[in-house]
Amino acid sequence: MRQVESERKFDIAEGEPLPTLEGIVGVGQAREHRMRAVYVDTVDLLLVRNRITLRRREGGSDAGWHLKLPRPDGTRLEVHAPLTDGPGRYAVPAPLLAEVAAVLGAAWPTGVEAALLPAATLTTDRAEIDLVDQEGRVVAQLCDDMASALPAGRTWRELEVELVGSDNGSDSDSDSDGGSGSDDDELLDRVTEAFEEQGVALADSPSKLARALGDRPERAAAGRGPRRKGPAGDVVLAYLSAQVGGIVGREADVRVDAPDAVHKARVATRRLRSALRTFRRLLDRDVTDPLRDEVRWLATALGGPRDAEVMKARILAALDALPQDQVVGPVRERVATELDRRHADAHQALVETLDSDRYRELLDRLVELLADPPWRGRARPSAAKALPDLVRAAVDRVAAEHAASAATTDEEERLHLLHETRKRAKAARYACEALAPSFGARATDAAVVWEGVTEALGGLQDSVVATTWLREIAEAAEVAGEPTFTYGRLVGAESAEGERSRAAGEEAVREALEHPWP
Repeated sequence: MRQVESERKFDIAEGEPLPTLEGIVGVGQAREHRMRAVYVDTVDLLLVRNRITLRRREGGSDAGWHLKLPRPDGTRLEVHAPLTDGPGRYAVPAPLLAEVAAVLGAAWPTGVEAALLPAATLTTDRAEIDLVDQEGRVVAQLCDDMASALPAGRTWRELEVELVGSDNGSDSDSDSDGGSGSDDDELLDRVTEAFEEQGVALADSPSKLARALGDRPERAAAGRGPRRKGPAGDVVLAYLSAQVGGIVGREADVRVDAPDAVHKARVATRRLRSALRTFRRLLDRDVTDPLRDEVRWLATALGGPRDAEVMKARILAALDALPQDQVVGPVRERVATELDRRHADAHQALVETLDSDRYRELLDRLVELLADPPWRGRARPSAAKALPDLVRAAVDRVAAEHAASAATTDEEERLHLLHETRKRAKAARYACEALAPSFGARATDAAVVWEGVTEALGGLQDSVVATTWLREIAEAAEVAGEPTFTYGRLVGAESAEGERSRAAGEEAVREALEHPWP
């Protein structure tokens, strides 16, 4: 359904009586609704900055997807689509996406930047009253709304008078401007005048969404994150949104195995799981712990093709580094064929994962996490007060794992504990990254320091995995009657490289633990 928006909004204090419209319109039936609307936008709020709003509303007389698009005459065109049930219910309908893309044109981004995620969630208790003409026909509706918005936590009351009827709501694909007629404008003008005479003025804010967002659109346009003096939950939510966007926005590229798409989507899952753990004191773990398990399931599916991709590049590079007289038999062909097969099988399994109801349900749960975060009381204090201690706790976990790795004399256990140290270092790095947009250069510098740790220890882990894979490929070569001498040389090279990575990682950990932030 398409129609032109024709409404006026008014500010009114809670508890104030409704103004009367005696002599203008009569009063018809009244209804009460409780509505919940999730407004979606890009991370940088591109839609709202271009006077476009897109929401999914449950409850009320017009439940569904609502898209409002700007028109040259200053009005807005409303386009509606029905709700769907089951997994994938939060996916924006394709026709509405096409409408947005057509309006924005070249300004409409692609990939991650185009991911539409919850920007605000409004719950509204509405008293809806029909306004009728002398013949008893409904010509408008008066809505008395008590609204509450997330994530800002604001509540307010407002009145909305919206025209209804065939003469003001339709819009065709003809060349007419489709605007409301002068009689409709006159009715809204008379209502406005009557309200103002009774002390009820037009609303300062153009929409509920504008009230909910506050100065976020301006800050987003300037590339600034949430305020450090604002609630800690705002900083964490911004980071969670970015990671969910990294998953949702790359799905199409992941499906076709576009360069680096699987890797970046996998990193987004890791950052998301890490943030839910590092900042778990701010969140209801009964909600987030099961969600972390589902994100890990997705990360595992993403890991299959990524690991094959990394190992192929690593092993072939090591093979190129060997003297030619040490390359005996069809080693390059065997490695490439085996790892290409593993990559293809893993990517096919990944696509099947993305086609599953379980994956679509996971996306719905991630959207719901952003739409209505399960905050605990610790999310309310300022970010400056609440978050540095959580980063310190993440750093302390690195120190504990590293100390345990140094204390053991069992080589296998030491490798395991160094791998755990690397995972804890990633958590410290991601925590610093989460704070960087709000805390500035010191958080950014700390993230770089911890990235050095993860890269160095990552080399050790890659060496361990490559050694395992090389031995498996060597076994296949032996079964095929091929020489296995070169695989032994490659395993030896990996052992030496692993020792170098271990030494670099140990030094990087010590330097990071001496870093003064936070």
